[in-house]
Amino acid sequence: MKLLTPKLDLVFKKLFATHPALLTGLLNAVLKLPRPRRLTTVTVKNPQILAAEVTGKQIVLDVLANAANGNQYHIEMQANKYSFYPKRLVYYLSKVYANQLVAGESYYRLRPVVSIHFLDYEQYPKRTAFQFCFECRERHYRNLCLTKDLAVHLIELPKFEKRLAQAQVTHDDLSEWLHFFNHAPDEEEKTMRTYYQTPLINQAFEVLEQLSADDATRQLAESREKALRDDASLQWELQEARQKVAKARQKVVKARQQGRQEGRQEGRQEGRQEG
Repeated sequence: MKLLTPKLDLVFKKLFATHPALLTGLLNAVLKLPRPRRLTTVTVKNPQILAAEVTGKQIVLDVLANAANGNQYHIEMQANKYSFYPKRLVYYLSKVYANQLVAGESYYRLRPVVSIHFLDYEQYPKRTAFQFCFECRERHYRNLCLTKDLAVHLIELPKFEKRLAQAQVTHDDLSEWLHFFNHAPDEEEKTMRTYYQTPLINQAFEVLEQLSADDATRQLAESREKALRDDASLQWELQEARQKVAKARQKVVKARQQGRQEGRQEGRQEGRQEG
């Protein structure tokens, strides 16, 4: 049986939103907190997937979770690359942060929000790293932090694969999760799963096998893949149209400049003739 890919956001959410132990393990792998500060459990706030979300374009099938200390975690798997993606990321991060309070509540009640995005593309192709962490820090004094309440982790799965092939990756819990995301559909047989040492990965495979064997989930996955393909095609067409419009504007500007220059030259010639 061909396993569903956990790089599809619908499968990713079904895998982690309904199995907090797996999500806790993934968060610990990304955050790399000291053992005494590691998360022991998290509570998922949005485990459901609405029917309209499956076929909706530019809909985010994300996972929102709370830790015991109140810290908020926003996790998602992103397949398509959008030019507006950084703005959308900041918008959702700000929204999660602001939604912690109701009118009249003190700002002291705000808890840190960490946003973790797994990207199935390279957001920063000129950089060699595959994992990035963005924080609110002063530009010139890197040790000066405005607040620790907001952080964004971006992890590029294709670049991880390149680094892995070049033996430039440390084998740890995070590398095993990223390998799982990239290779799970090709590792149907347990004998193929030689890269993993983390017990939670074996549990993740068991859940993925159950999801893959469920006809209803497979149909939802197919619908979601189609919606993402259609959206990617639409974004490509829009980009092509924008480029054509930009080129047309450049031609108009160039023609106007050339017309003004010719007009000035004609004016000079007429002036000489009259003189």
